[in-house]
Amino acid sequence: MVAGRQAAPAALSGAERVAIVLRELGEDIAIAVMRQMDETAIGRITGAMARLNRVSADAREEVLRNFEADLGGGGLGEDALRYINRVLVSALGEVRAQEIFGRLSRGERAQTQGSGFAADPRTLAMQMAGERPQTLALLLAQLPHETGAAMLSFLPEPLAAEAIYRFTTLDAVSPEAVRELREMMSELANSEDGGKRLANLGGAKQAADILNHLQIGLSERMMGAIEQKDHETAEKIRENLFTFLDLSGMSDRMLQIVLREVPSDRLAPALRLADEAVRQRFFQNMSVRTAEVLQEELRSGPPIRSSEAIAAQSEILEIALRLAAEGRIAINATEEMV
Repeated sequence: MVAGRQAAPAALSGAERVAIVLRELGEDIAIAVMRQMDETAIGRITGAMARLNRVSADAREEVLRNFEADLGGGGLGEDALRYINRVLVSALGEVRAQEIFGRLSRGERAQTQGSGFAADPRTLAMQMAGERPQTLALLLAQLPHETGAAMLSFLPEPLAAEAIYRFTTLDAVSPEAVRELREMMSELANSEDGGKRLANLGGAKQAADILNHLQIGLSERMMGAIEQKDHETAEKIRENLFTFLDLSGMSDRMLQIVLREVPSDRLAPALRLADEAVRQRFFQNMSVRTAEVLQEELRSGPPIRSSEAIAAQSEILEIALRLAAEGRIAINATEEMV
């Protein structure tokens, strides 16, 4: 460690306190918090994490003692979320912290084991398969997008497509509808202001984010069903979908980060359905030798089913979405992050 003064507890910034707590809580919760932040906030927190070696052990211990005292010795749950809320306010300000915390608390609540619904998406789909699409839309508004997408993948496709359509057009929710959802899933929407939150959720961007977490084939079939029902709504969703083509629009650095995570045997199948411009973007962002091997495989390799190519593209998209959730890349960003 480089010699020098280490920060005392009172001298710690809000971002440094957040970084200490998130590191203690573990990677899963840290990712859940940071996936809700914009690039500026992520930069402040990750920068603070990188500087933690300059923070004295006493300072770190004091932050964690305060954390444990606020939890009262209990497990991580609503008390932990309240504590995280306070440190986020300190780091990011009241308005931005409340936006992040509101989304995080819904996601954490949806994954709490003691809640009144099954966290497993397959079981949740079985429980909800007989409900109306509007009710499913309300549920999607309360679930993390990954969980909502997984649940939809286990539902009959016509029902799932209708639920996404209703979710997209969810601009106002009656108190009666909120009460109905609470009666079925009392622990899912147990906050006093749940109705206010629901009234502002939904929309094409949120629907697209859910669809982005589905297999490409399933997502396209659901989009086809929505297209037949409402062309204008379908177009709004498509404008926000993250597709394999969008990967070619990333900056070189971000595309290289994605490619480093992709298994080598998935590149050739994925590029079979890509046009030449997309292929060239991929070739330009890998080593010359790797590009040559891949080009030869595309020229002389055996034919594959289109479903295999679509599956490979979907896997690469999932990797990109995971990296975006971790704050390592920015979706639809063409400029480098500094």
